[in-house]
Amino acid sequence: MGHPYIKSPNVDQLIKNGVRFSNTYVAEPICAPSRVAFFTGLNERMSGVGFTSSYKLTEEQWANTYPELLRNNGYYTGFIGKFGIEYYTFKGKTNSKFDYWRAHDGWAKFWPKTAKNCSEYFDSGEDIITPVMGESIVEFLDQAPSEKPFCLSVSFSVPHGSQIKSMYPGNKDAADCMIPANEYEKLKGHPFYDTLYRNLNIEIPKETATDPYVYIPKNVLDQNKGRASNVYKYDYNPISCKEHHIRYYQQISGMDKVIGDLVAALKEKGLTENTIIIFASDHGLLMGEYGMGGKALLYDLAAKVPCFIYDPRLPEEVKGTTIDNLVSSLDIPSTILDYAGISKPEYMQGSSLIPLLNGESKKWRKELFLESLYTGRDNPICEGIVDGKWKYIRMFQIQKRKYSEKDLDFDNLKPDFEQLFNLQEDPMETNNLVSVYENTSLLKKLRKKTGRYSSQLNRQRESYKSDTHTVAR
Repeated sequence: MGHPYIKSPNVDQLIKNGVRFSNTYVAEPICAPSRVAFFTGLNERMSGVGFTSSYKLTEEQWANTYPELLRNNGYYTGFIGKFGIEYYTFKGKTNSKFDYWRAHDGWAKFWPKTAKNCSEYFDSGEDIITPVMGESIVEFLDQAPSEKPFCLSVSFSVPHGSQIKSMYPGNKDAADCMIPANEYEKLKGHPFYDTLYRNLNIEIPKETATDPYVYIPKNVLDQNKGRASNVYKYDYNPISCKEHHIRYYQQISGMDKVIGDLVAALKEKGLTENTIIIFASDHGLLMGEYGMGGKALLYDLAAKVPCFIYDPRLPEEVKGTTIDNLVSSLDIPSTILDYAGISKPEYMQGSSLIPLLNGESKKWRKELFLESLYTGRDNPICEGIVDGKWKYIRMFQIQKRKYSEKDLDFDNLKPDFEQLFNLQEDPMETNNLVSVYENTSLLKKLRKKTGRYSSQLNRQRESYKSDTHTVAR
């Protein structure tokens, strides 16, 4: 994909023999609600499930997820890695949702045996969480019944702040990325976590440790209410930001190794020619850009993700191609069900990507609604639209730790802040054009479209809620 530093030969090979979707946005740019969206094909406004919402996922909702639908149609299902939603749902019975379960909830550590929530990894022969997952992948393939098709969901825990901070356990300076992680003795000589990327002249974002309020005003998003003061503070200092980048890149290369091992295991078992691999992420991350760290905003760096499909049956002329149509993470569960020949549930919002793979793009979406409903760390509710080369975002600071449906009705509210970007001329989204385009037909159109999508989803939510019996916490 053109990154100047990261080495990912195994993923590169899959992309070379697959199809990449270069314009993929997640339904929710923060981990738990994004993962719910991957399971259900619903954005947070529909499912009601998020870090700062008033609901939890119900059994009725789970019945319409791709793992459950596949399982009910004869598939052997497995889940490995970060489940990420259990802490407010399915307490004590998550492993019953899959035929194979070797997973953790919440935030794991780089050395998983030091984390209480990773007890199922304690008997592993590996010490670092990524190879533990690789070990689990092989175990799943060994246990999968030969007479059944399978669906394995591998949810890597890296790269993530909890792994970044815990590479050198018990050292506060290392947790804050103020000293190199490879000063920890157990990382000495490791092919990924010792010196890899450390001898390169890695450039961090030029805005690192500059004034973030140039981009989003303090009254809309106060960086000191969680981002800069606690969770992502290493991205507000040039020294720690560079160390964060090095560890981040190392963890991606470590993950790539396990993906290569996965492909090798499929080959060894004769499964290469009839196994489809779909790759994506739950969100991106700001790492000093705009003077900020973190996620939950609608900048491309937080809301866009890498995505590709490797299907060994693809025609040779299709392999290695890139599709730039607007794709959502909501499309992935629909795609999985389509591959399995299973009709998607009534409320599942995405569309199968298989028509795009087959070159059928005339009826594909030309615009995509975006939202982020996370209100923690002073984050405003954000919603907007990508329409051609334009992206419009509006923000509402509701001053609540948990929102309810009435807080999402913006029909008669003026936004606290707006952004307008020309993605073609300004792909890094540094030049907010709202004031330049005020009173133009373009801005009026984008505002109207965003409001229409927002109101429509509110109405759909009411219908969905009455049918699925979502439950307040």
